[in-house]
Amino acid sequence: MVKLIRSGFRKDRTILTVFLFIIVISTFLLHSGIFASMYPRLYDEYADSEGLADYMFMTNADDEDIENTLSCNKDIGTYTIQDMVYLNSLKLTTSNRSKETKERDWVIQRLGDNIGYDRLNFEKRDDSVSGSRIYINAYTAISNDLDIGDIMYLDTEFGKYEYTVAGIYQHLLMGNSYSYISVLLDNESFAEMSEAQQKSGSTAMRVGYVNADNCDDIDKSMQQTMNSLKKNGEVYAEGFNVSLCKESYTVIVNVLAGFMAVFALIIMIICIIMIVFTINNNISRDIINIGALRAVGYTVGQIRAALTAEYVILGIVGSISGIILSYVVFPIAEQMFIREICGIIWKNRSYPAITSVVFAGLAFVIVTAAFFSTRKIKKLHPAMALRFGLKSNSFKKNHFPLSETKGELNILLALKSSMQNMGQNITIFFIITAVAFVAVFSGLLFYNTKVDITNFQRMIQGDAPDAYIYLEDTSYDSACSAIEKIKNINGISQIYGLDSITANVGGSDVDLLYVTEPDYVYCGIYDGEIMRRDNEAVVGSTVAERLGVGVGDEIEVTYGDESRRYLVTGLQQAVLANRIYMTDKGAQAIGVNTTYGYLRARVKDATAEKVDKILCSIESMKECGVSETRNYYRYVRSNDNTPVYAIGFIVLIMVFLSVATVLFVIRLLLKTVFIKKEREFGIKKAVGFTSTQLRYQLSMSLMPTTIIASVLGSVLGYFILNPLFTLILGGYGIRDANLLLQPLVILITAVGVTIMVFVFCFLMSGRMKKVSVYKLIQE
Repeated sequence: MVKLIRSGFRKDRTILTVFLFIIVISTFLLHSGIFASMYPRLYDEYADSEGLADYMFMTNADDEDIENTLSCNKDIGTYTIQDMVYLNSLKLTTSNRSKETKERDWVIQRLGDNIGYDRLNFEKRDDSVSGSRIYINAYTAISNDLDIGDIMYLDTEFGKYEYTVAGIYQHLLMGNSYSYISVLLDNESFAEMSEAQQKSGSTAMRVGYVNADNCDDIDKSMQQTMNSLKKNGEVYAEGFNVSLCKESYTVIVNVLAGFMAVFALIIMIICIIMIVFTINNNISRDIINIGALRAVGYTVGQIRAALTAEYVILGIVGSISGIILSYVVFPIAEQMFIREICGIIWKNRSYPAITSVVFAGLAFVIVTAAFFSTRKIKKLHPAMALRFGLKSNSFKKNHFPLSETKGELNILLALKSSMQNMGQNITIFFIITAVAFVAVFSGLLFYNTKVDITNFQRMIQGDAPDAYIYLEDTSYDSACSAIEKIKNINGISQIYGLDSITANVGGSDVDLLYVTEPDYVYCGIYDGEIMRRDNEAVVGSTVAERLGVGVGDEIEVTYGDESRRYLVTGLQQAVLANRIYMTDKGAQAIGVNTTYGYLRARVKDATAEKVDKILCSIESMKECGVSETRNYYRYVRSNDNTPVYAIGFIVLIMVFLSVATVLFVIRLLLKTVFIKKEREFGIKKAVGFTSTQLRYQLSMSLMPTTIIASVLGSVLGYFILNPLFTLILGGYGIRDANLLLQPLVILITAVGVTIMVFVFCFLMSGRMKKVSVYKLIQE
C-alpha cells in the first residue's frame, strides 16, 4: 500500500501542494482564533494567581467616613485604602516620540502601596535607572512605545515633570483604553506631585480596593459601599468591579477571534468540497488502473485507504505547519496590537489542549471527507472497471446537436461539454459560490474598516463625534453657555454634551449616559426611538435582556439614595451595551450632578482639515472657557484608533489570505478539470482542433456554471454579511448589525471571479501545446 500512496503523490503532486497550502491557511486561522478567544480565561488566571481585588473605588470622602463604611459592611472580607493623585488630562512626550499626545484619567500611586493586588508581578523592572522613577502599566507602555530607561515628559495641571521608566507591570483594573490608567511613582516623586496637587487647591482623592469574600453578589456589595459614601451629597464616589473590567478588557479581542473563526470555517468548507471533487476526478481518471489493482489482489479497503491516506498525510503536515505558524505569529501580533487593545500580557507557552482539539478535529474532517469520497469503488468489479470504467453505457442527452444547432463551433462544443458534465458542474458551482462569498464578505469588511468606518466605529465604541471640546469649567451652566456660543460658528452642524456616571438598575451597576440634545446622539437604537422626555430612557441590549424589558416597559434607576422609574423608549446596541441613556434633566431628577468635562461637535461635510479649522476658531473664543480640543475625526481614521485599527488590520490579513485561498482553489479546480478531460482533448486534437481552440473550449465550458455561481455567491455574501456579523457579535451587545453595504461589490466580485476563472483556465491549459496527441490520450 505504501507504493500506491507514493504513486498517488507523484501523479497528483501539484494538486496536493495546493491542498497543503489551503490546509495551512485554515489551520493557522482557526488555531489563532482560538488563541484570541482565550483572553477571558487568561484574565481569570491572572486574577486568581495574583490576588486581584473584587472591586475598586475612588472617592473624596474623608478617611473616617471611608473606614466606617467599609468596616460596617459584612460582605467585605479585606480592603485597603491608599493615597492617589488623579490627573484628569495631561500632555505626554517621550524620548522616543517628540510628538505630543494627550492622555486622560491617570491614577497615580506610590510604589509599594497596594494597587489592588496581593502579589504585583512586573513584566520588566530596573530600579537602578537614573532620575525620578516611573512605573507604567503594559497598555501605556505598548501604546506609547515605551521601555525600561526611556524618558517621559509630563505636562500636567500641577506642573511639568520628567521621569525615567523603571518598570512595566500589568494592571487588570486600570490598564486599558476603556478604563482608568494606573501609574506608580517612587516615594520622592509621588510626594512632590501630591504636594503640588494640594497647593493647586484640588480635592484630595483616595482609592480603595476591596475583596468581597463574604458575598456572592459583588455588584450589590459595591453599590452598598457607593451609596453609603454618597449619603453626603457633596461626596464623589465611583467604583467598578472585576467582571466589568474583564468585559471591557476582552470584548474587542473576542471580536477578532470571531472574525478569524468565520474565515477559517469558510476556507475549511471549501477544502472539504475540493477533497470530494478531486478524489472523484482521480477515480474517474484512474478507473482502469484501479481495476488492474483489484485484479492482481489489492482489496477495496487497501485502495480506498491509499486514496484517503494521500489527503490525511497532507492534512497532518498542513495542520502541524499551521499550528506551528500560529505559535510563531500570534505572539508577534500580540506585541504589535493585541496587547494595546486589551492590556493583557499573553503567556507565550504551549497550549496542548487547544492544539490537540484543532489537530484532531481537522484530521477527523479530512479522513471523513476523503473516505466518504471513495465509496463509489466499494462495489466495483475488476472486470467491469477494466472494460468499461464506472459506467458501462452512456444515456446522456445529446445537448446542442451540431447538425441542428447554429453557432460558432468552439462555443457549441464548450456548451456541449458543460451540459454533459453535470456532476462536475455541481461541484464547481459550490466551489465558485464559496469563493465569491468569501470575496464579497472580505471586500465589504475591508470597506467598513478601511474606507468608510462610520457604522463600524459606532458599533464598536458608540457615539463618535468629529471633535471633542474640553472645558475649564465643567458645571452644567457653563457647558450650556458654551454650547450656545459654539453652535453659531459657521460649519458646526451639531454641538452637544454627553457624559456618564455609574448608576444601578436591577441590582447591577450600569453606565448612565446623560445628554443635552438626545437627537444628536448616535447610540445604535435597533428597536424603538431615542428618548426625548425627562422620564424616558434608552436601554442597552445587555441590560434589557438581563432585566427582561422591552420598549414600553419601565425600569427603576437608582443613584445614591434616589430612585425613579423611567419609560423605555428604545433599545440600544454597541459592543459595550451595559448602559442606559437619558436626558440630563432626567438624570438630575435622581440627584446626578450633571457636569460635562467636554462637549462633542459634528462638522458639516467633515474632513480632518475642516475640523482643524473649526477647532482653531473655537479655541480663539476665550469666552467659551475651552481648555483644549481634539480632532476625533482624524483620530478614528488613523492607526492610533487601536480597536478599529486592529480589527481592520486583521480583516486586511483575512482579505489577503482569502485572495490567496481563492487563487489556490481555482488553480486546484482547473487542474483537476484538465486532468479529467485530457483524453477528450487528445481525441479532439487528433481530428484537427488546435491547442488554442481546445483551451478556449475548456475555458468557455466552465463559464455558464461560473457566472451563475459567482453571482449567487456575491449576492449571498452581500445579504448574509450583517446577519453573520450579528451572530459573531451577538454575545457582545450587537443585535442588528448595520454595516455599510455597497451593491457595486456584487458586480465587481461576480465579474472578477468569472474573468479570473477564464484567464486561469486558459493559461493553465497552455501545456496542451507541448503534449502530443498520443500522450494526451494515453494519460
